[in-house]
Amino acid sequence: MKRLFQFTLPQTVTKTVEEKSKDKDGNEVTTTREASKEVDQVITLKKPNRVMYDDAELYYGVTLSEGIKAGLLTRALLSKRFSNDGGVMSNEDKEDYADLYLALFNNQTEIERLSGVTAKKRTEQESEKFSSLMKRNGVLKREIQDFELAQASLFEQTAENRARNKTVLWWVLRMAHIQGSEEDNSEPIPIFSGGSHKERLDSYDGLEELPDPFYEELLKKLVYYVSYWYVGNVQTEEEFKRLLSDLEESGLEEASMEAIEEAGIEKESAKKTDTSQKKDTKKKKTKKEAPVEEAPAETPAEEPPAEDSPEDPDNNE
Repeated sequence: MKRLFQFTLPQTVTKTVEEKSKDKDGNEVTTTREASKEVDQVITLKKPNRVMYDDAELYYGVTLSEGIKAGLLTRALLSKRFSNDGGVMSNEDKEDYADLYLALFNNQTEIERLSGVTAKKRTEQESEKFSSLMKRNGVLKREIQDFELAQASLFEQTAENRARNKTVLWWVLRMAHIQGSEEDNSEPIPIFSGGSHKERLDSYDGLEELPDPFYEELLKKLVYYVSYWYVGNVQTEEEFKRLLSDLEESGLEEASMEAIEEAGIEKESAKKTDTSQKKDTKKKKTKKEAPVEEAPAETPAEEPPAEDSPEDPDNNE
């Protein structure tokens, strides 16, 4: 299996340990006890092949059509509505956004100037200023990110955003593999078992409901890494390592993970929600309303009709 990225995650495992001793008569006695041990589990993201790309593209298209059919606006239509109302950002917001970028530019210029002098040759004053500039750089990047996330939140409820979130989860279910400990040389196996998309989703939900904090952290990191890969920020293992290193230095890694988590990766396995939507639809159909008015609000978000199609080639992955 070709690897896109690999990382380790500590997990506390409980094992049964046998202890041998002798009683007062000299007879050997074996006792067992439970012992906890922390093991680093090796998690691997599989490098996608042509078949996976084709299936993902089909899945995105079907899910996008499903969202539009259910009444969600496309990003273009929503942008047009905002434009008619004066735009997404007010004049004050535009000025604040421009000021942040100008401050970041000036700050980075100063950092580059001081970087021309090696750390050993810097004076104490220059070293303090360089440290202050680096901290300021992280703060400015965080403020810009928060500003952009606030603007992006206006477009969260679009057909494209829903399709993208579902497709990210689609990739997570197929790319995530586990190898076990670092000493284990066996071939990585899929974390989410099942032949169909629904079976993999059930496996995902099963892990999500476990009380073990290992799986909570695992699912969060998988969505985090796959999301960065999906939007095109990283495509190789070297780029993954460089990105994570930059985020750690700037202090933005935690903020980025929270942002992705808040984006609300939509899981198609929310059976209770689907059931309640169908019940509400049946109740509304009993009322005498025009079909045209009912359609956008009542059409339930069912599984894409052609979803099984992109699942069949999974055996070729």
